[in-house]
Amino acid sequence: MHSSDQKVTGIRVLDISEEGAKAIEAMFNKVVQEINQTGTPIVDVRVTDNHCFLLLGEKKSGV
Repeated sequence: MHSSDQKVTGIRVLDISEEGAKAIEAMFNKVVQEINQTGTPIVDVRVTDNHCFLLLGEKKSGV
């Protein structure tokens, strides 16, 4: 994802340090669903050994 053309207005962080692949997938999907319901675009996703960062943009108008 390329984030240089969008303004980052928030962040969601998932602690994935002690989780298995299935648990991480379920956690990530749940958070994406929650974010999509608010109309906030996900600008970028970054992952480290212990965390997953979802960078959020400005809410879409009309939501």
